Amino acid sequence: MSDETQTQAQTEGETGAELEARAEAILRAGPRRVLVAGARRKIAVELIALLLSDPRVDKVLAVAQGPCPPGLMGHDPRRFMYHQAGLARRRQVDNLFLFEEFREHPLDTVVHLAFAGNPKGYDASRHEYNVNAARHLLDAALRHGIGKYVFLSSDAVYAVGPRGDFKVSEDAALNLDPEVSATVRDIIDAEFLCRAKMDHAGCEVMVLRPAGVVGGGVSSGLNLLFESNPPVLPIGFDPMINPTTKERLARDLALALMVHGKGLYNVAGPSAGPLTRFLEARGVTPMRVPGPLLRSTNRLQRMVGQTRYHAEYQPKRLFYSLVLDDSRFEADFRRHAALVAVGGSQGAVDEPFA
Repeated sequence: MSDETQTQAQTEGETGAELEARAEAILRAGPRRVLVAGARRKIAVELIALLLSDPRVDKVLAVAQGPCPPGLMGHDPRRFMYHQAGLARRRQVDNLFLFEEFREHPLDTVVHLAFAGNPKGYDASRHEYNVNAARHLLDAALRHGIGKYVFLSSDAVYAVGPRGDFKVSEDAALNLDPEVSATVRDIIDAEFLCRAKMDHAGCEVMVLRPAGVVGGGVSSGLNLLFESNPPVLPIGFDPMINPTTKERLARDLALALMVHGKGLYNVAGPSAGPLTRFLEARGVTPMRVPGPLLRSTNRLQRMVGQTRYHAEYQPKRLFYSLVLDDSRFEADFRRHAALVAVGGSQGAVDEPFA
């Protein structure tokens, strides 16, 4: 019997007093008022829809540069608001916590999804945006008494090579190679800012490192590879992966917001297998080239519009396995999914969290 099934059985057999006592120890108290930074990302759209389906979420403030994406326009304006802001500017970030709507009932949760990860056109201004947005959001969250701060990182921070473990845990070596992509360095810098504050007494600071995220419109490296026409892989290599989907990642993020806990966690899909297995499941046939020609072939594909994947971003990713061990997140958060669902639906163990 899985942890989730055991939790569901325990929940169904508990008295109201027992369930309330256990929920009080595990779940964060009170209605949620959530700031989602980086609202134009596909995962943000998925997460916001999930949060607004839960009656315990009082209001969601979505923030990004540029106009509101179409996927967010149909939400109830009494519970959802969108605001444009330059997250690299400290004053604009501070102003997010001072809106009239949050004067009597302040924001209590921040989800940081705002990150410019596309290697194309990377320059100093993008570096400043990535690092300053992380710094200003975290500092403002601590100043304004936010109870939970979650930063969505990436599995790109891990060093990949022939001597890697079959399953990579959170304490595995980071990719600190001087030649690593500048965007990966930015992710690691943003992580370090968060990890320096994880002992804060009043705010639960979390960093989530997802495996490659797949799904329509997602701009993760793995999904861009899957959407290539065709995907190009090196001859003789078929690395193991355990990708997640944007729907599963949204559920994991929502659990992180509802359940007490802080620290660094991997989150991944339910199964691992060779990269080609996941391509075949989508009806995609890759093209094989000799390893030394992989990057030049990838550059040529980008020039002719056959792919948006950048092999330089994680140059060893198509040669060596990267399977994340997310057993800590499973034990600390997913095992409480049924309890979270019960709290949000008055007794029915159902979506969105089950």
